[in-house]
Amino acid sequence: MLLAAFTATVQSQPNARLTQLEQYLPTQNIVLNKKQSNEAGRIQYIIDANLNVSHAWEGYFRHELTEEERQQRVLTVNSRITQERQHMEGVIDYFRTTFASLGKEAPESYLYEFHKNGLDTIKYSYSGPSYEGANFKYTNRPHKNNDNGILDYCDYSYSYFHYYYVPTGISEGNMKAFDGKAFCEHIQPVLQEFMKLKGAKAYPIHWQHDEGFDKQGDFEAQNYRKKHAGLSAGTHYIIPSEHEGTAKILFKQLDSLTYDYLTKHPEQPYDYVFREGGFVESTASHSYGGLPQNVKGNTLNGSDEFYLCCKREEDGLYHILTLNSKGVHWVPRDWPKLRSYINGEKVYIKGMEPKTEKK
Repeated sequence: MLLAAFTATVQSQPNARLTQLEQYLPTQNIVLNKKQSNEAGRIQYIIDANLNVSHAWEGYFRHELTEEERQQRVLTVNSRITQERQHMEGVIDYFRTTFASLGKEAPESYLYEFHKNGLDTIKYSYSGPSYEGANFKYTNRPHKNNDNGILDYCDYSYSYFHYYYVPTGISEGNMKAFDGKAFCEHIQPVLQEFMKLKGAKAYPIHWQHDEGFDKQGDFEAQNYRKKHAGLSAGTHYIIPSEHEGTAKILFKQLDSLTYDYLTKHPEQPYDYVFREGGFVESTASHSYGGLPQNVKGNTLNGSDEFYLCCKREEDGLYHILTLNSKGVHWVPRDWPKLRSYINGEKVYIKGMEPKTEKK
């Protein structure tokens, strides 16, 4: 069975031109999101990128400035506008060339461009053989006739989406539940390296609310489901921020072992997110940031779900969690500090208690 899956994977590859495009985009500081999902008979791969750019160049000139200061800011802003315009023109040309080439051999393709008075709308799509497709969309909003001397410029947005399937040769009847215990054993060598770092700690965690319990303010809003029971239990690894360099190196090793396990077990359903930049950085209060999933081991025939989550929080600490979840998966707002949450009763990690609750 495994040999059949390996052979099918080798024989099914994404379009080479799209692969080249996805190798080019990171060189232009375009971040690609990559994820894959394994289900009965196939693995789905998704690569996407999205960006919305809104400028506020006028703000550079709202304060009182001398004429010399104003002229210097005009030069600086115009230089940045010119560089950005050249950069985006180069990126769009690469998309244009790629999709034009794809269209010559595609069973179905679509190329559309509209340009008028600096307003651009571009839409490309490609549907290929073997369940593969891609699309690109670009729009802008031009700003013209600026009285402060800066060049005409545009706010803009773009999106890119590419998907394809790889057959595994495994029937639905031969699929098995994701084995969270075996997965944790597989990644244990890297977790042990994390634990060798000075100040690193590991804590068992237990987050639970029973059927009918309702205290929505304690939960991550995006995960909370009123009156439905949920239990998440596992291990929380905390690494001090002083180990930033080592943590980033070990994260890559953790990701490598993770992918190795998933590759060796195509019979287990999962969702996997490739994070080239390492730990997800918290850009807002951890109360709302939630837990980014590196791996979600999917349920099968009523089995538990499994989660591997890695995040660097605003507290400066690196957090790794391995969780088994029954029922509704949810995250308490104070998750970076909690050992236990049971129907509103909180037990904090020693030394992390809120001042108002510290005894």
